[in-house]
Amino acid sequence: MREGSSAGKTAVWPGHEGNWGRWPNDRGTLNLITPQVVLRALRAVVDGRVVSCARPVTDREPLRGDKCYVHEMMTAGVWDLEPERTESLNSSDRVSYRIHGMVNTHIDALAHVGYDGKGFNGRPFSEVVNMKEGVVHGDVSNAVATVTRGVLIDVPAARGIEFLEPGDFVRPEELIEAAKTIEPGDAALIRVGGTLAPGIPPREGENRHGTWSGLHPECVDVLAERDISILGSDTGNDVFPSPYAHICRSPVHTLALTFYGIHLLHNMDLEGLAKACRETGRSRFMFMVSPLNHRGVTGSLVSPVAIL
Repeated sequence: MREGSSAGKTAVWPGHEGNWGRWPNDRGTLNLITPQVVLRALRAVVDGRVVSCARPVTDREPLRGDKCYVHEMMTAGVWDLEPERTESLNSSDRVSYRIHGMVNTHIDALAHVGYDGKGFNGRPFSEVVNMKEGVVHGDVSNAVATVTRGVLIDVPAARGIEFLEPGDFVRPEELIEAAKTIEPGDAALIRVGGTLAPGIPPREGENRHGTWSGLHPECVDVLAERDISILGSDTGNDVFPSPYAHICRSPVHTLALTFYGIHLLHNMDLEGLAKACRETGRSRFMFMVSPLNHRGVTGSLVSPVAIL
């Protein structure tokens, strides 16, 4: 991959158009999940062990303290519609949340990120999403009911450490050998130990993301060559500060979503899955994730599941 100038024009970086024009729809690499791929995922189940890959939902970004989730109880006792019917008890509540961020487990739709005026498939970003209609092309409903085979790549384990320190990143050469086990349509899950090592708050004058572990941008090209359908990790995928920060703010997001059409999973908890894979000597399993069937939005909180 060639590094670009500070202007970050597509003619210089990334030097390719990824999967633009490959499919006649806005689903991106989810098109690679064919019935045959789903059946391959089913065959990966050996003992029926189910492992959650989601973090508990929390209401604040840990570094900036921003409110990202609100829970409000509406009833806790008698039915609000018939309060005189005291024999009938009811509880209900209301929640609202910010989809994106560095704490809650969520999936990015392709419309979440654009680059140099373009979204996925080279469509003008102004036609992809707007303030009035929301997402017009590439919303999160494309990812509903996603079932495929997952492949875990445990980078800290390969290095012989517990987790990557904030600011450290997965290097593309670290994925090459493990990526050989990936087949088209697989979901690649990259453990960096982000659940164990949260980020460091930004100092004055630094980028507002602070310091986090993640993936070097060139890792996306390595995985995209294997035709992955989904890329997930236990951080926000991008390392901060990024070695390509002079090109764009979030180059892993940009490569995956804008150029390759790869949906991203962020802030997963991969500790239980890594432990199960070590105990069974396996790295492949059935993987399921489904956002809310919500049209016109840029992502959704999710609760991914691996079945070994």
